[in-house]
Amino acid sequence: MKRIGGFSQIFARWALTGSLGVAFAAAPALFDPPALAQTKAAPALSGKVASKEEGAMEGVVVSAKRQGSTVMVSVVTNNQGEYAFPGDRLEPGVYDVTMRAIGYVLKPTTTTLGDSGGGKLDLELTKATYEQLALQMSNSEWIQSAPGTPSQKVGMLRCLDCHGMQRPMFSKHNAEHMAIAVQRMTVHTANASPTFPFFSQNASEVLDSPPTKGEADFGAYLASINLSTHGDKWPFPLKPMARPKGKATQVIMTTYDLPGLSAPHDTLRDKDGNVWVSNFQEQFITKLEPKTGKVTQYPVPVSKPGFPTGGLMITQDKDGNIWQGMMGQAQLAKLDVKTGQVSVLLAPDWDKGDTRFTMIDALHSHVDGKLWTKTNGGPDPSHANKLYQVDIATGQFKEILPPAGKRDIAAYGLVSDLDNNVYGLDNNGAQKQIWRTDAKTGETKYIDLPGGGGRRGHIDSQNRLWFSQFHVNRYGMYDPKTEKVTLWDVPTPFAGAYDVQYDDSRYVWGADMSTDLAQRMDVETGEWTAYLLPISINTRHVDVQKNPNGLSSLWTEGQQNGKIVHIEPLTP
Repeated sequence: MKRIGGFSQIFARWALTGSLGVAFAAAPALFDPPALAQTKAAPALSGKVASKEEGAMEGVVVSAKRQGSTVMVSVVTNNQGEYAFPGDRLEPGVYDVTMRAIGYVLKPTTTTLGDSGGGKLDLELTKATYEQLALQMSNSEWIQSAPGTPSQKVGMLRCLDCHGMQRPMFSKHNAEHMAIAVQRMTVHTANASPTFPFFSQNASEVLDSPPTKGEADFGAYLASINLSTHGDKWPFPLKPMARPKGKATQVIMTTYDLPGLSAPHDTLRDKDGNVWVSNFQEQFITKLEPKTGKVTQYPVPVSKPGFPTGGLMITQDKDGNIWQGMMGQAQLAKLDVKTGQVSVLLAPDWDKGDTRFTMIDALHSHVDGKLWTKTNGGPDPSHANKLYQVDIATGQFKEILPPAGKRDIAAYGLVSDLDNNVYGLDNNGAQKQIWRTDAKTGETKYIDLPGGGGRRGHIDSQNRLWFSQFHVNRYGMYDPKTEKVTLWDVPTPFAGAYDVQYDDSRYVWGADMSTDLAQRMDVETGEWTAYLLPISINTRHVDVQKNPNGLSSLWTEGQQNGKIVHIEPLTP
């Protein structure tokens, strides 16, 4: 790839590589986690992190990955610059040691751990160059740094559907060419990426016309802040966010690599501790076994050749079987966990254009034997935004119609409650409503939502709906008993709040597409703790590992880099 001034190549992963094997076994690296805050075992590896500029450095994420393994463990330095990996988290071997601290770099570092543990390794960081700093910036840091109106900055969040902010920011396209690029982005499907540039069926028709005024205006805005007329430096200062402090450093994080070109969108942890993963671009249902790092991929057949592949929402029914909405293939895929066999149900309108299944929820299907799903579609409204109950035993679809005179039941998030009624979250700032459909009567109720639509969410043990508001960067909770909506602003600007879940005890967990942070909010005190993840990530979904006798933890995914991350706080 051509260099931009003095900048290094940054898009290496877009090469089409990898194979379609079934099971992938990582070298064992982890064991069942203990009560981490109380462990007295000697550290497997410890040391101090410092730089000439700051001396001892707090909030540096230090990571160790044994050579040949697909599992990386990360800890964070305290206010004395000290880090320590618990003794049961790193087994003997040769480890690559890396770190994350915006504005600093570490030379390639390895260390060998013996059978007795107790390794020592101090790290000396060097100040990053301007070029290195630019490559380290998170999506949120780019959006916060750039000038622009709030609506322009919210518009940049849509870039993150398919790629990071480095693409438009490093670009040298002028306003005219950037307008064409913006128009081109509108004809890719929701699960497109540079590796899988899926097109919608009306792409040629759209591209035969010139960009709209809105596309031209947004293209001109992007050209005003990229490198098109400013040489090798941006026309604004780069503003990194502060490193973690205090509670945000008291955490251990484990990152799992998925094979090939995996694009994990949703995660679901089952009662046996397995983590099930939807693949946003490939025809797989994926299982991760955290104890060993082993990954098994279950192929899903293709029903619509030439249409986009991949799945979005993943769920589990009353018998433990895994279901996944297969997007452009207009399928519901079912994995029988006892036999390992995958079967598919086709949407009633499966053969009509861009009809796709995105959302599916079977978590409360034990109530009546039915799961919820809905279709989205292309420009033809006759097969878009249809809500269905599906009888799990027979595979029969029953369409649920909204009340007469009401708008279509559009939804990006679909969440069943404890009685298997279903909520829909529109992710549309203009709608400013969520809706709830009664499982028995089919009646749909619309609930006003200040600020715009919701995106994704979960039901808690009190039958309350927790949800995110992407466009206005909030977490929300709707209590059906009081019919009250409560909202909390996410502290990090332009985070693009994506999903949120309550741990049924004290904490609300959430994550987003732009910040590389996992957010934890204490509902008793209102305190927020933002854990900086060890890698650049593009989170789409959260799954809270609840612990009635201790701290909850969070599972989430890097949709654009094939990673699963487990975040375990060490302190309340």
